[in-house]
Amino acid sequence: MLPQTQFVKLPAEARHATGSVTFPRGFRAAGVAAGIKRSSRLDVGLLVSDAPCISAALFTQNAAAAAPVHITRESGRTHALRGCVVNSGNANAYTGEQGLADARHMRALAAELLQLDEREVAVASTGVIGEQLPMAKIDHGIRAAAAELSAGGGLRFSSAIRTTDRHPKRGAIAVDVPGGEVRLGFAAKGAGMICPNMATMLCFITCDAALEVRQWQDLAGAAVRESFNRITVDGQESTNDMVLALANGASGVRLDAEGSRRVGEALRAALECLAIAVVADGEGASTVVRLSVTGAADDEEAEAVARAIADSPLVKTAFYGDDPNWGRIAQAAGQALARGQRLPTASARPPLIHPLRLDIAYGDLPVVTGENPRPLDDEERSGLHRYLEQPEVDVSVHLYRGSASTHVYFSDLTHQYVTLNAEYST
Repeated sequence: MLPQTQFVKLPAEARHATGSVTFPRGFRAAGVAAGIKRSSRLDVGLLVSDAPCISAALFTQNAAAAAPVHITRESGRTHALRGCVVNSGNANAYTGEQGLADARHMRALAAELLQLDEREVAVASTGVIGEQLPMAKIDHGIRAAAAELSAGGGLRFSSAIRTTDRHPKRGAIAVDVPGGEVRLGFAAKGAGMICPNMATMLCFITCDAALEVRQWQDLAGAAVRESFNRITVDGQESTNDMVLALANGASGVRLDAEGSRRVGEALRAALECLAIAVVADGEGASTVVRLSVTGAADDEEAEAVARAIADSPLVKTAFYGDDPNWGRIAQAAGQALARGQRLPTASARPPLIHPLRLDIAYGDLPVVTGENPRPLDDEERSGLHRYLEQPEVDVSVHLYRGSASTHVYFSDLTHQYVTLNAEYST
């Protein structure tokens, strides 16, 4: 079942199902422990469709993109991928020519065992940056996973891709469309180094509908923009981010305009559930905040203000302490709005600066209106503190500058985040 959140409801035509990436017809998967991780946890996974697929693939935009991203993006048939091989515990990032050769070897071996053209196989890695892959263990793991592929292997696959995740991020849904039932399956990982730009973590999506390539890529791209591109944990974009969506047509159900709409809405809701779960699992996170920014001059301004607030360590630590310190929100908004403006020189006459007008509300309770704090009585203060103790909270900011708006999900910043990342590679 998909992770649950109060922020997202499945559309009426969709329903939760048991399983993961092998819930749609015609997919097999496996996850094994190859010894890459110091523990005995699963760390190598394989996923394959028994029939040819169309695919959508989205990748990190980080200039230090990892070797598997380069190999899949630059030489894979990203519109017709049929399977993938994944390892966790080692990112194979910033590993030079050897890293590229190792990623190619992973892909070639998986393709041989799956009896596919290697261009039909994606390769993904996640874990520590700057260490060479233990290829003897990788080889053993890929061969073992190929021997264990099954229609019931989705849950082990979803476990094999995890690193610092405290909780699984997987699920399945069935969608009723004209002509029958379409199934979607999901497996994702992500907890730290999370900042949107095309993907933000690893996510694998399977679907058994019969679609056209452009139709599927449009649906997946739109769903990613409204889910994984709406989250941040620490403002850091990973070197290994990838979203891979495979559709094999095994249901025989073709999507007309109405069916495409229903599947698109269900896909977006499912990815939002997974994206919010990434934030909730944000390496020590205890609170997920949905921040809405309205009244911006344009989309770029709305985004800049939202990101400045969501990535502010002062804002994030206030939410960790259940502290309604709205001054930190106002400061971050003002800082974002000032960026790009020309500052006066020492000899120039300073410009007349008008106070920033904004509204700030926690849930349904306004705390700032226009230029003025709103006095709260004792009952309202007590209610506000109780509200901030919840695991999911809403915050809204209105800027009085235009009609543009946006939203973002972010986590608080806790002691555990510092502890975990101070010891990540040791």
